[in-house]
Amino acid sequence: MSFLVATIMILSTMTENVVASLPKTYSPAQFDANNTSCLLAIIVTLVCIGVNLAGFLGGFSMFIPAVNVLVVVSHTVGCIYTCVAIMEAWHFLNLWYIFAFFAGPVALLELCIITGTFCLGGMNV
Repeated sequence: MSFLVATIMILSTMTENVVASLPKTYSPAQFDANNTSCLLAIIVTLVCIGVNLAGFLGGFSMFIPAVNVLVVVSHTVGCIYTCVAIMEAWHFLNLWYIFAFFAGPVALLELCIITGTFCLGGMNV
């Protein structure tokens, strides 16, 4: 849940993260392009966290200990990096890296578990 809260909180510092990626003199078009990319990274990360929550609360991965350990570690490290990105106004591309390493793979694993449960009739782990 803390990764979800930190990802929502980064919306308040999104402008600073975008400005950190721009040169001293920039055009509104450059700002808008980077702002759109930053917002997309946040939205995609929120969707991945939502998939994880839906899979866990739906009972699909609740009783698979190895997956739960991976999710806890991934979300903990992702939350820490997101909080540092908020405090230090990192370049917005770091939000894409946080998604790629800490939110995306775990959501993909959760989708595989959900698909396996529905298509194969259950997981025998």
